[in-house]
Amino acid sequence: MIKAIIFDMDGLMVDTEYLYSIALQKIAQKRGKDFTLTLKKAMIGRQGTSSMDIFKERLGLEETAEELLTERECIYGDLLHEAELVPMPGLLELLLLADDMAIPVAIASSSQERWIGIVLNKLGINNRFKAIVSGYEVKNSKPYPDIYLLAAERLGIQSQYCLALEDTPVGIEAAKRAGMISVAVPNKYSNGLDFSMADMVIISLKDVENEVFNKYAEM
Repeated sequence: MIKAIIFDMDGLMVDTEYLYSIALQKIAQKRGKDFTLTLKKAMIGRQGTSSMDIFKERLGLEETAEELLTERECIYGDLLHEAELVPMPGLLELLLLADDMAIPVAIASSSQERWIGIVLNKLGINNRFKAIVSGYEVKNSKPYPDIYLLAAERLGIQSQYCLALEDTPVGIEAAKRAGMISVAVPNKYSNGLDFSMADMVIISLKDVENEVFNKYAEM
């Protein structure tokens, strides 16, 4: 049943979420506020202004979401350029497995295209994906299905044959609404959130081969 794999990026392929947290904490502290884990969990997985709308509302800030996003992107960009990134456990092995099985892979990330490029280059996997879709390319961001539908279109594969791997409930909802097999791989920030919409929840990308592929190969 699985003819393609579509990955989210931040928090799934690589732990860049801590960089976003540092940037947001800097913005909050500058205004005498505190960026909490609870607020992080409310924002996680959402694109750009959608996430900053939550940040603005919860902290009672006067600036617009667009102004706060510009500030966040500036700080995050500097942090990302300086960061040493490593792939999440199981990512490289899963990409090799997909190659062996002739299964094309894609990325559907809420991040900006330039951030995606920097991350992939730092991980040494910038030429491994047949399609890359940024949340800034679609009208409606996650939890709407637009980004996943566009990824499937670029792969040339019907969405029901795509495996979507996500680390947030927002991402899982987007993939489900696109009609995909949706598997959650929670990280330290999203662990404990509601993943009831997922077709399966696994601990690590290492579990995709034995748990996900085996289940759907039997169907």
